[in-house]
Amino acid sequence: MQPRWHPLNTSFLTGTLLLAVVALPLKLVYQGLNWSEVLVCLTMVFAIGTAISAGYHRLFAHKAYKASLPVRFILLCLGAASFENSALKWASDHRLHHRHVDTDLDPYPINKGFWHAHWIWVMEGKDIPLQGVADLEKDPLVMWQHRNHFKIGAVVALIPVAIGLATGNFWGHLVLGLIVRIVLTHHTTFLINSAAHAFGSRPYTDANSARDNWLLAPLTYGEGYHNFHHMWQWDYRNGAQWYQWDSTKWILNALAWTGLVSHFRRVPGAAIRRARLAMEEKQLKERLSLSSPGVALPVAARLASARARLDQALASFQERRDAWDAKKAEWKTQRSARADQWRATRAEWKGALAAHREEVKAAWRDWRAARLEARQVLAYA
Repeated sequence: MQPRWHPLNTSFLTGTLLLAVVALPLKLVYQGLNWSEVLVCLTMVFAIGTAISAGYHRLFAHKAYKASLPVRFILLCLGAASFENSALKWASDHRLHHRHVDTDLDPYPINKGFWHAHWIWVMEGKDIPLQGVADLEKDPLVMWQHRNHFKIGAVVALIPVAIGLATGNFWGHLVLGLIVRIVLTHHTTFLINSAAHAFGSRPYTDANSARDNWLLAPLTYGEGYHNFHHMWQWDYRNGAQWYQWDSTKWILNALAWTGLVSHFRRVPGAAIRRARLAMEEKQLKERLSLSSPGVALPVAARLASARARLDQALASFQERRDAWDAKKAEWKTQRSARADQWRATRAEWKGALAAHREEVKAAWRDWRAARLEARQVLAYA
């Protein structure tokens, strides 16, 4: 059956792209480029893209943290200017994507092709009813934006045009600040549906097509670590490691200092390491399976043993940390507790943590030795 093209979606997506392709070169030829035009354009791209990442995605679709009313209002207004529907509809489609990733029930499955996942699904405009967003439907601010998202988006999107009128550079800001900005916003967002399911690594799970791709992260405000996200969609981070680019996470961390956002949800570090460990062992075993059984079986057994030891050490370490965190919370509620009791308890727990930390280190050394042995076998197989 041929796709049923949605007239508005199709004309808007292709029309803005065509306008940008034609208008930008003409503008450069006849007007050149002004630094203020570029600054306004990039500011709008960053602000609206961050609103999609921090607001539509992490806050409303996944409830990864809590935000104050002013932050939620700003994110909803800026997000509307993406012209990617309301936060309510966006979250509904995205939650459906996570529940049915890579199946026919996925609104934008990568198995239908890169370009289908990228933007054809939007142009088809299938009538997908709201699903699984009863919590958001109880939010008056979300529902206000849902009813008025196009009007709100138009007001925000026309800010560069207003700047152009005020500065006497209407055409420059119209082309860069409005038309080019809309195209950049659309296609950077769409890259997560397409490129992040087609190119990159799967360090945490191979149960779905989502991939980590560090090249996408700066273009998508940290959303490039998509394999991590599909493994732990409720985490407020996408780039969980300190060195991974996640500008949305950094902005949220800064806002947390002011009290405007709070209650960040995080996956424990030990769970992250255990998932990576399981995938690494799986990949090594798959490669070892191509070697002769006499060589592969002993090494595979050694890997399994080392992995089991490290997995247990990480689990025990995390259990101890969780218990310590619970104990700290308990002590905070018992302000009458004597200082010497607190110091004694803290010293006891710190000692236990240190012992578990040493066990984790020893288990890591054992795992690295087993991994090296496996790789040496593979190298000479």
